[in-house]
Amino acid sequence: MDVAPARTQLPQGFERLNLTPNHFSIFYTVFMGLRFPLKVAELLDLRSLINHAVDDFTEPPLTPDYRQFRESLQAAIDSFIDKRRHSERMLQILSMFRDIHYTHSIMSRDAERRLREAMDDNRTNRIKFVRYGLFFVFAGVASGILWLAMPEPMWLVKLLPAVYGYLSWYYFHKLPELDREHKKLTLELNDVLRRRVESLNWKTLIHKLAMVLGYKRLPGIEVFHDDHDRMDRSVYH
Repeated sequence: MDVAPARTQLPQGFERLNLTPNHFSIFYTVFMGLRFPLKVAELLDLRSLINHAVDDFTEPPLTPDYRQFRESLQAAIDSFIDKRRHSERMLQILSMFRDIHYTHSIMSRDAERRLREAMDDNRTNRIKFVRYGLFFVFAGVASGILWLAMPEPMWLVKLLPAVYGYLSWYYFHKLPELDREHKKLTLELNDVLRRRVESLNWKTLIHKLAMVLGYKRLPGIEVFHDDHDRMDRSVYH
């Protein structure tokens, strides 16, 4: 029976990513959305990225919290993966994901806090500039009335309307710039919230990692598609 070739699932430049907190959102979103079968080249890119990252990973100290995390996942891993060597490697990979996700979450929330503070400052400045602008408009009108009411106004009285008019123009002229800044901050905040990975789906993560890394073979699921030498057939790994 002929099988349709696997479609491209990794975005352009994915193979150049580093499995770090900065790139974690892209990796996790793409990885959790994978559909089998994969192209062989994409499968190899994923394996290389994961294996190189875990080889460089240093596990944190075995604190009570970290020990509880390992024990809770160990049972889930052992129920799905048979070989002890693969089970231990999977636990190390998941520990790496936990560490990366923790740092990613802190960075995301810090970025959200900074952006919200900047947006609050922007709104405060806008209100202040509108208030200042209106004040100098009224001050300019008042000084103009004073000028007209005086039979021989001093040069300072004549100068005041121009000074107040300039100051009013200055503060109102700043408003479009503040509006553009607020729009930019809003887009950045939305991007931070969109990219944030709130929590990890450990069950799906274990299953997909096991399939991609070759730790588990499920009947009826083709992990990758081999078109080598123009052979239109699917193979299992």
